Amino acid sequence: MIAVSGGDYYLAPDLYDAVYADVVADIEPHVTLMRGAGGPALELCCGNGRLLLPALAAGVPCDGMDFDPHMLEDLKAKLAMRGLRTQVMQGDMRDFSLPDRYALIAIGFNSFLHNLTQANQLASLRCCRHHLVSGGRLVIVAFHPSADKLIEWSGPEKLVKDLPHRDGSVRLWDHADDDRVEQVRHMTRRIEFTDASGGVTRRETVHFSLRYIYKPEMELLFRVAGFSSWQVRPAFASYMDPASVAGDRPLREGDNLEWTAWRD
Repeated sequence: MIAVSGGDYYLAPDLYDAVYADVVADIEPHVTLMRGAGGPALELCCGNGRLLLPALAAGVPCDGMDFDPHMLEDLKAKLAMRGLRTQVMQGDMRDFSLPDRYALIAIGFNSFLHNLTQANQLASLRCCRHHLVSGGRLVIVAFHPSADKLIEWSGPEKLVKDLPHRDGSVRLWDHADDDRVEQVRHMTRRIEFTDASGGVTRRETVHFSLRYIYKPEMELLFRVAGFSSWQVRPAFASYMDPASVAGDRPLREGDNLEWTAWRD
């Protein structure tokens, strides 16, 4: 993940764990992907381990890299608590240099979209390609924009989640301010924690931005970055639309997409 400012992700580790506690649909596919890497694997934007920890717990070796030192410290604490070991590194997906080359580099759900300019997108893709062995794969999971959803989510603030949390709940409201010319979605996220009686015990407001990418644009980015072959398929069902079906079917607006690009 790319930091919003000062080297920090837009959510502190405890907020991240609370807000994304229900995002589990991609965990099993990610573990399966890592298990089939066929060689050394690296998860970029690993954060505090939402995907990396289950992979390691399943006995699948994988290195991890992230930009935010606080998320990495939390990840290291979780690794120690679970008795798991791996190589964890601080780095920026746009510009990192490692001695190892990987059979698989994975960038989990929407993390690549924190690249807010085309220059950053290309820098990340080129850096990933450089760190792949010949025949190695880069796998990126990200949503494909839907015109209807862009309009809907640019309206009034919406209650997105109301999840159990400890003896109370965590509630999440989102408001999107979309720049549909630059393809950048500026998000304002309001978070409230409540106790068992429903009283608010904590309030947080955070801001972040994502640059969404259309299918032909992503294909051109791969080509310019030096990849000569790639494929795309629907990824896991969205937690916001659990009835959606992933798999080998035609792509639709609003899908979560799994992009795979190979280094020659």
